Amino acid sequence: MENVYVIDKLENLGKYAALNANFAKAVAFLKSADLAKLPEGRNEIDGENCWANVMDAAELVPLAERKPEVHRAYFDIQVPLSGEEVYGLARFDPSAAGSFDETKDIGFYDQAVEPVTVKPGEFALLYPKACAHAPACSLTGPRKIRKIVVKVRA
Repeated sequence: MENVYVIDKLENLGKYAALNANFAKAVAFLKSADLAKLPEGRNEIDGENCWANVMDAAELVPLAERKPEVHRAYFDIQVPLSGEEVYGLARFDPSAAGSFDETKDIGFYDQAVEPVTVKPGEFALLYPKACAHAPACSLTGPRKIRKIVVKVRA
């Protein structure tokens, strides 16, 4: 069975380095960087194969306000740093209504997802083609957090 997502502790991230060579670069970056001091915006790791997007004020909204997204070419490693984040997660249903933008590697679909909470010190690993995910959600109302999203070419 194809993997959909993983929620784990950052200290265990190295267990996933064997997914591919690009993933190993992402793991090395996350293990060696001072995550609290990374500058906002795109942080280069290996060009279009792997990079980190740091958001100092990612806006969390109620889960019902986010439409699940799917990627085909990239894994996401999402790491909340300053507060917990809720994700709506599910196995992607290819029959769900929606559309995909190949140039941006993102599609938005009408699909049910279940809330899963990820806390600082943890990460969400979201598999391409398989994971429908609604990131940046909160069950307690709108707020902002600092987070990192690492894009890793599959």
